[in-house]
Amino acid sequence: MAALTRIWGAVAALGAALIALAVGAAAVPWIAVPMVAAGIAQAVIAVAALRGTRWHPGIVLVPLLLPTIVWLGALLAVPEAASSLPMAPLLAESTLALGAAALLLLRRTHDDEPKPIHTVLGLLSSAAVVATIATTALAGTNAGQFAQPHGEHGIAVEEHGGH
Repeated sequence: MAALTRIWGAVAALGAALIALAVGAAAVPWIAVPMVAAGIAQAVIAVAALRGTRWHPGIVLVPLLLPTIVWLGALLAVPEAASSLPMAPLLAESTLALGAAALLLLRRTHDDEPKPIHTVLGLLSSAAVVATIATTALAGTNAGQFAQPHGEHGIAVEEHGGH
């Protein structure tokens, strides 16, 4: 079960990272810098966790909690600047990041390797949940507003009347 907890935590951290990067990409610099830095660190933590790496809790907690601290701090300190932040994506990022922190820090000292079918099912189930949350959240970011709508990819075919 410990290895599945690690997988679920890693996938949640990856989803949080994607949202933090998307929000940071369109934010004012004093919000963008910590958001992008935290997003990169969250992605590193996700990959390391999938590989089985263990770090001190502080190294895991800081990047996972930083985006939440930044947007809550901005909301309290500079409400007019924070009003431009996409709140739904930030809430989704915080949910995934806090869940990842809990899952990654609750791991036991020894990871027993689960059966391959359990690993695949754990990865698929966590990916389905995180993909649903992250996709919805990303759609609410600046990047999501300019994304190509589904079904409209590829070459546009123009119809000409007559000949």
